[in-house]
Amino acid sequence: MRSESFSAGDSRSEVWTLLRRAMMHLNNDQAEASRCLRDAHRLLGAESETASLDRAVPKARIEPGCLAAWQVRRALEFIEQNLTHSFETDEIAAAIGLSKSHFSRAFKSTVGSSPMAYVAARRVERAKHMMLASAERLADVALECGFSDQSHLNRQFRRAVGLTPGQWRRSSIAGPGRLDSAINLARVS
Repeated sequence: MRSESFSAGDSRSEVWTLLRRAMMHLNNDQAEASRCLRDAHRLLGAESETASLDRAVPKARIEPGCLAAWQVRRALEFIEQNLTHSFETDEIAAAIGLSKSHFSRAFKSTVGSSPMAYVAARRVERAKHMMLASAERLADVALECGFSDQSHLNRQFRRAVGLTPGQWRRSSIAGPGRLDSAINLARVS
């Protein structure tokens, strides 16, 4: 069972494992290699998605049809603070003082995905982190990440990652070689 906080040695060992897996999958499964590299990047204490988005959004000049940097920041803060709750796009829009339709168009122009698609992706990322950091049941992980139930988590997770949460957890925790067996198991089912 993993604890919430990694020691430097545990984290370093896991980063090396993820890097080896990325190298192993680089030629034949680039999606898996990319996932391993993203997970290693996060374990190294990489910047949050909000911080990387701040760099992508121009500070002084506001592009037509896009959100201002302060609006993006406030919207992303609202999403992060309410990720475990059910909410609608109009609530995010109200937090920055825009109509739902204008906010949705501007958010997509700025971030590259619709507000609710972004929320779903953040929930999947949070679920991944929780599955690696704890041994909680998937039903509990689903509820803590804002999904209505485990089935909702399974659908969203499979759409985003290509594996069910259980398959992903087993392959991520077990190390190299397990992903292939998880994919084969998914094909047989």
